Amino acid sequence: MVNAAENGLERFTFHDLKAKGVSDTDGNKQEASGHRTAAMVDIYNRKLSEVKPAGG
Repeated sequence: MVNAAENGLERFTFHDLKAKGVSDTDGNKQEASGHRTAAMVDIYNRKLSEVKPAGG
């Protein structure tokens, strides 16, 4: 963590690493993460949804 902070990265925990892995998965996130429910996948998935701009 000290090395990461010295190189300008934000603080993170092992829990953040799991969320990063779930967020970066392109396939079936639920299967890849091992969660039983989609609700748990939603908690770990931190990637923002892409939306179309209004009026476009």
